[in-house]
Amino acid sequence: MRFLFLTLLLFVLACTGVRAQSSVEEFKLGGTARILNDECIRLTPDVQFASGSAWYEKAIDLTMPFEITVCLVLGKNDEEGADGIGFIFHPTMRTGYRGEGMGFAGLYPSLGIEFDTYQNYHLADPAADHVAINVNGQPHHFASLVGPTAVPNLEDGNKHLLWINWNPLDKKLTVQLDGEERAVLEEDIVKQVFGGNPVVFWGVTAATGRKTNFQDICIKKLTFAEAAVQPETDFGGGK
Repeated sequence: MRFLFLTLLLFVLACTGVRAQSSVEEFKLGGTARILNDECIRLTPDVQFASGSAWYEKAIDLTMPFEITVCLVLGKNDEEGADGIGFIFHPTMRTGYRGEGMGFAGLYPSLGIEFDTYQNYHLADPAADHVAINVNGQPHHFASLVGPTAVPNLEDGNKHLLWINWNPLDKKLTVQLDGEERAVLEEDIVKQVFGGNPVVFWGVTAATGRKTNFQDICIKKLTFAEAAVQPETDFGGGK
């Protein structure tokens, strides 16, 4: 097994004034997703009923640690903005339902970390923008393993620094946003979520509905282990 290191020397932990390595070419894009520059992908433009996805082209091995540092831009429409961005881990490279599903709804088995910018009352969303960790493609917060946790307004047009870390020895998944810990999951996700299968793809999805926002991801640092045996890819489109 070889480690894949896509690293950026970060002198300060900030999104501005720092360039990432050109790694966007190693993502498979779906829906409305388009490359903006050598570090950023626009998942959705500021239009209604859009959905976009960016999947890393190789499966990873969850028996090894991974670390993801990116910047999120969730648009600048606040009251009229929706719906958010999701980070997805799934055995195949498929994208779930758009809109309130943010690209992970309907995927089984899966783990989804959502950065939700719109309150859907029927999903038990809080009024504020929020972070949650959900499983098996269920966007309702009764299925949340962690959260929802309210965060300051994300629809301000700015880059928001996101750090996701998986420690397989401690069985701990940590999510930090803008330098603050927002979600921690301590669980054997390989066993409890993926039925003992440690080989998964990871991707980022975003969606809009009647309300809209442009929504981007900018790659800063990726450190993880590619799976020794790569499964056949199934790059299904959004539902």
